[in-house]
Amino acid sequence: MQDLLLNIRFENFPSIIKDHLEVLKPIDHFTLAVNLFILIFSKWFATHYGKIKDTNNNQARLRILHATNFILFVTYLIAVIFEITLGRAISQTFLVILASYLLIHFAEAFILKKYGKSKTIENFARTTETHTSRTLELFVCFIIITITIVLLINIWGFEDWLQTTSVLGFLALFIFASKEYWAGDFLSGILIISQGRIERGDVIKIKDEDLSAIVLQIGSFQTIVRDLVNKHDIILPNSKLRLARVDILKSDLKGIREFEDFWFGYGTEMKKVEEMLEEAWKKTMEDGLVDKYGGCIIANKECGDHGVRWRLAYTLKSPHKLIESGNRIREWAYQLQDKHGLQLATPLTHDLSKTSIQKLENG
Repeated sequence: MQDLLLNIRFENFPSIIKDHLEVLKPIDHFTLAVNLFILIFSKWFATHYGKIKDTNNNQARLRILHATNFILFVTYLIAVIFEITLGRAISQTFLVILASYLLIHFAEAFILKKYGKSKTIENFARTTETHTSRTLELFVCFIIITITIVLLINIWGFEDWLQTTSVLGFLALFIFASKEYWAGDFLSGILIISQGRIERGDVIKIKDEDLSAIVLQIGSFQTIVRDLVNKHDIILPNSKLRLARVDILKSDLKGIREFEDFWFGYGTEMKKVEEMLEEAWKKTMEDGLVDKYGGCIIANKECGDHGVRWRLAYTLKSPHKLIESGNRIREWAYQLQDKHGLQLATPLTHDLSKTSIQKLENG
């Protein structure tokens, strides 16, 4: 008799499973498939992330993935056995959570690989976080978590929470009202970081601020630079840095070009000007501040009302010596002016000769 009951049970087992599985809809089966996929490849995900992060993060991520998959599987098992109609909402909830977790996982790995810093300690290479990568990770996580919360609220039918009378609505209203004070700087910071043109340690010139400085840190809302003149640390809003003209002094095959302008009166011999400026450049080169391979270019840039503006262009040996190089060239020009029979004084607009003065006096 007992064998007969067992046979009946085993014969009806497929139909029983089929009846119970009808509780689940296509979205639920899709979630189970995702759960199975993650269960199979979770170790690969964590190991790939571990190549970029450290081993502790690798094991922690693997445990979280396994725990999430186990909870999801048990939830579905209970829903099938007891025919719980909430299986669809539960399946969508866990699907959103798993998808969000994986998106954050891959986003962090991609950002760390692109903007992280590689270090080798005892022949062991590892990519570590930088301020840039951390800022981008926080921004991406904030976006994904916000979308996840909104999706979960819609899944469980709590759409009223999104109204302005709710907590989320109040937060949304607060963020919207204060966006003028932080949104511009925050978005500008993301653009500056993602473009990668301005990096930590770069020397920049902002003409609108009359500032030449070294970039110390690019934050989410502001950038900290150190003035090359007075060595003060200056905090600049990211929006100002994005909207202003910023000259980035980066070395390339031709080096970094810089120039100094000098005014001479009309009638000054061109050869004397060229010889004096070239000697000033050579003296500065001997001081180790300009690059001899870049040479120097001397040119007449303007014939103005008061005199002629001559320009000495040269190649910097180091962008961090920008101020010191310019100062030294001007110092040498000042010392050499008497040697070459020149004057760096402001030229006169009108130069009246003695003959003209005598004629005016005689009437």
